[in-house]
Order: sequence, then structure tokens, then C-alpha cells
Amino acid sequence: MPVLVMVSGYSRVITARMLPSRRTGDLINGHWRLLTKRGAVPKTLVWDNEAGVGRGRPTSEFAAFAGLLATKIYLCRPRDPETKGLVERANGYLETSFLPGRNFSSPNDFNSQLTAWLKVANHRIHRTLGARPADRWEADRAQMLTIPGVGPPTWWRFQAASAAATTSQA
Repeated sequence: MPVLVMVSGYSRVITARMLPSRRTGDLINGHWRLLTKRGAVPKTLVWDNEAGVGRGRPTSEFAAFAGLLATKIYLCRPRDPETKGLVERANGYLETSFLPGRNFSSPNDFNSQLTAWLKVANHRIHRTLGARPADRWEADRAQMLTIPGVGPPTWWRFQAASAAATTSQA
């Protein structure tokens, strides 16, 4: 199952969540959950040609979600790893420091363990920054947008499990 990883540019605070699929509704729902947990919206969300977000331009659903958040979507050019380097390094950190030696009984267990681990990880001294990401978070957050008072409509939400049940009943 895919894991949505977000990294703040200044503080390097990492938030992440396992999603049921890479479909647009699940990506929107995952973003909403992570952003509301953070309590702020970055001015730009950077994406690497994810079909559920858009290729070349955002999907209509993701463009509407960006409009709700009053944020911009930046879609990376193909084969442009430097643009998304913060997330790529965070992914490597999760793969080498979070995953090894762990067992997960369910996606909820994965998300619970990941959330607990990220609390510790965001309080470590970041080698490049020479500071703890959590200590830089408030300055980062102060430059972000506020969370809108209303969330995305529930019809955007899609879960692979519910789609499989619908398909098997048909």
C-alpha cells in the first residue's frame, strides 16, 4: 500500500500516512488528514507525476482541492529528482530507520507505529540543519496558510476496500 509523505521545506518536519490506494480520492483524504494534523497548509504542494494528482496539470478533483486549500500544486517535470529531493531523502530515512525489524498487523497499526515514530524522528538533530525539525516547526507554520473551516466533500473519498466490495457484489 502507498504511503503519503509530506516534508516541510524550512523545518524538515515529516508527516506521513499509509493510504488504501493512489487514487485521487484517497490522496485528497490523506492530504486532508495530514494537513489538519499539522494545523497549516503550505503555500505550494510539490508532486512527481502521480496519476491521481495529475500529469502535466492537476486532475479536476485535485485542482478543486487545491482551490479549497488556497494552495498551489507544482507538478515536477519527468526525471527531475532534485525538485522533490526533500521527500526522496525522507522516504530513504523511513525505509532505513522506521521499517526494518517492524511487524504490522494492519494499515491502522502501521499508521499508529509511524505516527509514534515520527514524533521521535522530528525531535532528532537533523544533520544538515544542525537543529531539530520540531524546534523549527512554529517558524515554518507561521509562513503557511490556515486550514479552511470546511473539509473536502465526502464524495471525493475513495477506498480500495469499498471499491473491491462493490465490484465483487456486481
